Order: sequence, then C-alpha cells, then structure tokens
Amino acid sequence: MSFEDEVLKIIKESTKKSGGIVQSELWKILGIDSREGSKLVARLMRKGLLTRETVMYKGKKTYILRYADSTKIPLSISVSLNPVVEIPCFTCRQISRCSIGGYYDPTRCTLLTKYLISYSKPVIR
Repeated sequence: MSFEDEVLKIIKESTKKSGGIVQSELWKILGIDSREGSKLVARLMRKGLLTRETVMYKGKKTYILRYADSTKIPLSISVSLNPVVEIPCFTCRQISRCSIGGYYDPTRCTLLTKYLISYSKPVIR
C-alpha cells in the first residue's frame, strides 16, 4: 500500500465517521510537516480524490479534508452551430468589401438587420 493510499484510507474513514478530518490533525497522525502534507493534498485534489473546505478550528483558519466519491456523472455538452451558420455575412458575396462607413456597411445591411431582429427577444415591462 502506497503512502497516498494510506492517506486516502484515513481520510475516507474520517469522512464516513465525522464528515472529514482537519488537515493539521492528519499531519499529526502521519507525522509529517505542513509543507509536505500540503503537497500531498494538492496532488490528491488534482486527481479528484479529495475536497477541501475552509473552517475555523481552535480559533484558527484551517481546512477540513473530505474523501471525494470517485463515481462522478459524465458530463455531456451539446453545441449547435446552426444559428452561426445562418448569419447572412458568411454567405454574402460582398463580405471582403464590407466595412463600417463603406459602401457595403453592416450597420445598413437589410439582410443582417432581418437576421438580428429574428433573434431578438421582446422586452417585457
């Protein structure tokens, strides 16, 4: 059993019993200094195995460590590019000559105006 596994076992048991362990108490149990302990905790947090919450303990600010359940729900994100593809500028033959103040001006373009109006929401007062 590695040192990290040993630490995780202690934190997991304390999370079940009392909702977590104050990191200074963990340092005492392990016989390590706060610098070494902080590095270890940071490593375990990057792996998603621990959570850390700020608390007041014996009048001082410290952290309580909790075991993070490793069964996380996979996240699925769906992005639709349909609204972007419908922007009239992408199919306009004059896009290379279009500029504010020029002959082809996006502030006076009827196609772009119609597109923007179709996506605008009415203001409710």
